[in-house]
Amino acid sequence: MDPPNISASELERFCYCPLSWWLGRQTEVTSEQLQQGTARHGKMSTELHTIVNNETRSLAWERAALWFSLVATILALLGLFIFNQHLSRQQIWLSSLPSILWIGLIIYLVNRTGWQGREGAKRLEQVFAMASVVAVFIVLNILIIYEVPTELAEVAMVLSLFWLIGTSFALYNSLRSQRESEVKRRELHLDKKISYVGDDDSRLFRSEKYGLTGRPDYILEEGDELIPVELKSGRQPKGPLFSHIVQLAAYCLILNETGEKRVGRGVLKYGDVEFDIDFDDGLKQIVVDKLEEMRAAVSTGEVHRNHNRPGKCQSCSRRDKCPERLV
Repeated sequence: MDPPNISASELERFCYCPLSWWLGRQTEVTSEQLQQGTARHGKMSTELHTIVNNETRSLAWERAALWFSLVATILALLGLFIFNQHLSRQQIWLSSLPSILWIGLIIYLVNRTGWQGREGAKRLEQVFAMASVVAVFIVLNILIIYEVPTELAEVAMVLSLFWLIGTSFALYNSLRSQRESEVKRRELHLDKKISYVGDDDSRLFRSEKYGLTGRPDYILEEGDELIPVELKSGRQPKGPLFSHIVQLAAYCLILNETGEKRVGRGVLKYGDVEFDIDFDDGLKQIVVDKLEEMRAAVSTGEVHRNHNRPGKCQSCSRRDKCPERLV
């Protein structure tokens, strides 16, 4: 029978004080400090989602601008062909060469632009792009063979102007969203890609091997490396606390189990102060050992305080029900 799953947040509470963790399993405890911490995490989650949404919108508007410019170019090219019907075929194709090269560049840029939608939608867009190119060449050859009223050229040019206006509108919205994202990033001192934001609706990461689950506050991405980040509210310690280090290490362990990307470190953030925590074999073993201790405690039902610090008991939200409290 597989061992029951343990969350990384439970592991943090166990490392803080096993007895406090045990009492928390029996009765749900709330305090003003816990409520403030939850509010801070909620605010940070909202700000991170704002950054991600702005960057997604910026990319979407950027792609829209490319498509608008593609349509505008095609319409302008058709108008140019109609105006130049009296020229020879070689002269017509030569005069249109810059526009044709621009169409090819737009198709290239559309394919190179990062895609965050479904794979099927991406393929559909690529098919549409290639079909547009083929259709343009067919229509242009038809225009060379058959005489077309020059009034149609004026219509094509006017429509091209409207699509250029659409291009400008899309670029404006893309730049505005990008600007809002950059401002928020500077406020939060973030310079890496945000690949995950942890909240109740986010993916729950799981390690089947160790029976461990968790949702980091957020995950940064740098090259082929993922960096889990854990936010801590309350007083700012002189250095990272052991229980917080173990919790962060648990996230590193879980993410490494997914095999998506390498996870060699994490970040503990206390206000504006950050601590980089390297995830090595020694820290991994601590996590595994603590998980075994927790399962043994659940099995035997025997749990005790693991410290002699009155200050720790004083700040514990389960102090009133603790039979081993120091204060």
